[in-house]
Amino acid sequence: MSTTSAPLFTLLDDNDQGYDRAEVDQFMARAREAYDSGRGMPLAEIRQASFSMGPGGYDPAEVDSALDRLEDAFAGAERDRYIEQFGEDAWYEQLHYRSQPLRARMERPDVQRFREPVGESSVGYRKSEVDQLCRQLEKYLDGENPMSVDEIRTITFSTATATEAYDEAQVDAFLDRMTEIMASVG
Repeated sequence: MSTTSAPLFTLLDDNDQGYDRAEVDQFMARAREAYDSGRGMPLAEIRQASFSMGPGGYDPAEVDSALDRLEDAFAGAERDRYIEQFGEDAWYEQLHYRSQPLRARMERPDVQRFREPVGESSVGYRKSEVDQLCRQLEKYLDGENPMSVDEIRTITFSTATATEAYDEAQVDAFLDRMTEIMASVG
């Protein structure tokens, strides 16, 4: 008698590209074990999870959405553990402390918040769009602009060249840290 379990996500036809089922299943099993044990999982590990693509496999949109929910669940559990041990005031003090390097970058003048792209292509994110988001995020941190973490996870910027662009890797690292803080707020 075979005891195969139902797939975690929608399986695509062999004509469509999907995430490798075994890789996703293995990652999700590790995440479940980490969550159930209460030891947690680094949020960066969840955010940086990547899976091979191939014919069939899991629907990437479903898996990506599940990873976002997983990140939120781990961030919430981390927050709850911290509050239980040190109190809510200490938690908000820690968030304030963690946001200071981000605030310092957001307070820089427009077109000077991040480095310009380097290398052969010198293509990056359009400065004006990134600067606009930074102004919105600064207001968010001041409690003046309600935003959801999903707005940051799904944001896209137009590309630009040379002096009209910011380095994508530096902006992405900044947004990862901002996502981590926003997910922690709950």
